[in-house]
Amino acid sequence: MALLPEGITELLHHKMLPLPLIKCKNVIILSATNVDELDMEWNCLLDTQESGLLRTKPFVSKHLSTLLPDVKIAPVVAKLCLEFSDVYIGSHRISRKGPLVVSLIGKDYQRVEGAAAKLSGSFEGLFSQVDSSK
Repeated sequence: MALLPEGITELLHHKMLPLPLIKCKNVIILSATNVDELDMEWNCLLDTQESGLLRTKPFVSKHLSTLLPDVKIAPVVAKLCLEFSDVYIGSHRISRKGPLVVSLIGKDYQRVEGAAAKLSGSFEGLFSQVDSSK
């Protein structure tokens, strides 16, 4: 028999699980050994009231690519960060000489789209969409 870790504050029981999930302070341990078990444990965890987990809206993201230098778009991005404070706006280069990718991530699809449209509109025709996920 295995020893339980020190600091266990709770065992989370669910009718679908053969063994309870272990909660140590604010960390819940999933003991799955394969994808199917992990899916089952995750769904049971979301179903369990004692876990304290709340379902929230998923993040949405939009990624725009440009060949403009960072310093050229920086003032516009700084203003967008103030106007769209709920949208994370960051950028990175794919390679040292490659295009600059601006990522816009948030929980509100309309706000992410609005920030992307405003950025693209500030540099007409110089941004293209890389990919997007809801």
